[in-house]
Amino acid sequence: MIRKRSVAIVSTILVLALSACSSGNKSGGTTNGQGDGVAPEKNDIAAKIAAATSKPVVINVFENSATYTQEMFMELYGNKIQKKYPNLSFKLYSANKNNGGGSISDLIAAGVAIDLVKVSGASFYSLMADNELQNDVSDLIKLYGYDMNKLYPAVQEQMRMFGSKGEIYGIPNATVSTALFYNKDIFDKFGVAYPKNGMMWDEVYELAGKLTRQDGGVQYMGFQEGYSHLFPVNQLSQGFIDTKTNKATLNNDNWKKIIDNFARFHLINGNEFVPSYVDPFWKDGRVAMVAAQSAGSWDFANTTTINWDLVELPRFKEAPKTGPGLQLPFYAIASTSKNRDQAFIAAAYIGSEEFQKDFAKLGYVPPIKIDNLMDVLGKDVPKLAGKNLKAAVPLESAASPYPFNSYFGQVPGFLYTAYTNVVTGQKDINTALREADEAANKKIQEVIAAKK
Repeated sequence: MIRKRSVAIVSTILVLALSACSSGNKSGGTTNGQGDGVAPEKNDIAAKIAAATSKPVVINVFENSATYTQEMFMELYGNKIQKKYPNLSFKLYSANKNNGGGSISDLIAAGVAIDLVKVSGASFYSLMADNELQNDVSDLIKLYGYDMNKLYPAVQEQMRMFGSKGEIYGIPNATVSTALFYNKDIFDKFGVAYPKNGMMWDEVYELAGKLTRQDGGVQYMGFQEGYSHLFPVNQLSQGFIDTKTNKATLNNDNWKKIIDNFARFHLINGNEFVPSYVDPFWKDGRVAMVAAQSAGSWDFANTTTINWDLVELPRFKEAPKTGPGLQLPFYAIASTSKNRDQAFIAAAYIGSEEFQKDFAKLGYVPPIKIDNLMDVLGKDVPKLAGKNLKAAVPLESAASPYPFNSYFGQVPGFLYTAYTNVVTGQKDINTALREADEAANKKIQEVIAAKK
């Protein structure tokens, strides 16, 4: 349940080191003759980083949010980076025009040399590729022996999908996924055993039926879901768009399986669909289980009064060993950067084991492998003590990523409308998905035509 201030949102990290001067090109390229893949010595890496950070440099960072501030960035990232590299300072540009920001295209037109851009999934295309800001850092990975083995396989796979030839465009700072949260008090009240890791959706459906009841004038609901969290990281790896044809992929068997799975919960008498689960679950304590976004800031833990815990998101019988996919927020290095090495050093430090161990103490799940992760995860958030945080992100069993492109963002809203039409009984699933597919394709074509 990541928020903008802590960053949401969702991709590759590496324990690295940087070079003193490499200019901002889009294709990258080895610049020191070490293209044979031989990793430089640690002392050599340290010397290059020291040289690159020996003089004061201001790194311009873009965050595509009107509410994100300089103070938020510094609290979460900047102060820690400056402690490591005192000569690096940061200027945060947000989407807020009233605060000196604006759209990324407007800032570029105004002559702002953006160095780092926070992106996640489809926003890489809308912010970076559409503005020709993508910048492959593979040369730096080769030059400094970037340890790709530190990345979880699903993280590395997703990061490489942004390039047509496996280019790497940035450094991930966290992973976000989905899990099943539950209210222990409701289970205790009705004498039902708690959920557990490794459950199937059919088992959760049975639990929801047992826990949906009226008691003492209160209507308790067995299950609700954050569908806008679940669908983008669905366990069947079903995408929203065919990136080769730019056609929506909503009217198919996988989406029918996914929607049917969740819609059936709302056929249970008393467990009608609610547009937002947040207050009914976290505030009112009337919902027994919620499938929703997990990892991130965990801000809700400090405000809720319910006795909660979480388990892994239940599995589909078609994919019994597959968890949900991952959202990978990452800092991409922009082609406009005048401080490419320093921007990379900053992003790489965020993705380093040193930084991520401290970050994990706040409850953020790292995209790299860290020894004894569970010993530190959430340790600085007292209300996370004793929680099953390992269930928050399926680092070892994440569903494979599906491809995105610049037109992806036009599609999800039509699927969400189709879903709400189905669960509220306004349309049957076949009609809803067919109409959603048609509407999405019409919108995509309008956007394509507008670019000509």
